[in-house]
Amino acid sequence: MTVRKRQVSHLLHDVENLISNKNIEIPKLGIVTGIITIILVPFIAWMSLTIPFQDKDQCRILVNQHSLGFHFVKDGNNCFVLFIVVFFRQFFQCTLRTAVTVVYVIICCSLRNVLKAHSELGAKRVTNPNAKIDNVHFKSYLQTHESVLSVLKSFEKTMSLPIFLTVSSDIMAVMFGVVILDPLNNVPEYISYIVKYIPAVIFISLSGMASFLCICFAAAEVHEAGKNARDVEKDMLKQILNSGQTSDIQKVVPFCILHSSPPFVLSAWGVFRFTRGLLLSAFGNVLTFSLLIMQILK
Repeated sequence: MTVRKRQVSHLLHDVENLISNKNIEIPKLGIVTGIITIILVPFIAWMSLTIPFQDKDQCRILVNQHSLGFHFVKDGNNCFVLFIVVFFRQFFQCTLRTAVTVVYVIICCSLRNVLKAHSELGAKRVTNPNAKIDNVHFKSYLQTHESVLSVLKSFEKTMSLPIFLTVSSDIMAVMFGVVILDPLNNVPEYISYIVKYIPAVIFISLSGMASFLCICFAAAEVHEAGKNARDVEKDMLKQILNSGQTSDIQKVVPFCILHSSPPFVLSAWGVFRFTRGLLLSAFGNVLTFSLLIMQILK
């Protein structure tokens, strides 16, 4: 845990250096929204999970389950104790998972802005007929891109496992909601039984879907910004090659080959690769497995 904390601290420091070097403002609105989200999500989760449990017998059964069958609570106080237990459980569980999502999205947005500013600066030089592009400018552009790529690799190494666990739980939450709120199940007894759990089920499913979408969109935007930066790099190289400067060509081409690589793709521990195509495939798989589970349960 200490090593992970140190890695995250170094990562945030590197991202801050990149932002300051490019004169990009930190997305304050995103930070404020993230803090509010981290505070509200555990509270809403607690409320949605405690609203259905108003019956004393249900509270007693659930408290006994949490206490492993030992009777530590007097009769009449079971519901109050259950509210406290659920609050602390949701506070630690939801706060940690929401904080991982918020930090990941904010870092992705910051790195996307850095890559976007970097590619826009290079594109202006390419499109400006009075601007000269030679070996020095091209090498500077590649070195700056390599520094961003180095931070991206550190980001991937540090956050890939936590984000894999987060995305996996989000997908399971969406599947849980689809299976529980089975629209094809019209059994009256089942409907009357599940009605009181609808607030908790809806919140779990919607929060999982929102978290998954935010992570996918933010990480996919980093990939798209990296593609744009590589396209500008190719345009700069073409302009140098077309300029007829033999000495520059001999220096640029080996340097370009050495530093050439496909656009960086963030992933969740190598299992999920965050591109725009992941969204449709992920939700298609969720619906397929949810329908399969519903058929098995029937």
